[in-house]
Amino acid sequence: MPTFEPIHAIYLAIAIALEVAANVLMKQSHGLTRWIPGVAAIACALAAFTALSFAIKGIELSVAYGIWGGVGLLATTLFGIALFRERVSPSGWFGMLLIMAGVILMKFA
Repeated sequence: MPTFEPIHAIYLAIAIALEVAANVLMKQSHGLTRWIPGVAAIACALAAFTALSFAIKGIELSVAYGIWGGVGLLATTLFGIALFRERVSPSGWFGMLLIMAGVILMKFA
């Protein structure tokens, strides 16, 4: 079992922030036709996986990946709404609520 230290939670938070940044930059790259945001998106994605690899040294993989994916999805959705005027249907919001409930249940499993 991994040994949890606060630094692992910090690495996980960094991994989430970098994943969200990668997703936003990928949207801004217009299918990698704009080089600067495209290269930045790839760099952020690689850095996110690197930070996640440090996080799982002290957090169980299932918990870390669930939190990374769930919180990343919610944050990316909120940025999509704020920056790109994207819309989410009521069933989409309900789906995200279920994902977050699943992440919380994984933490306590």
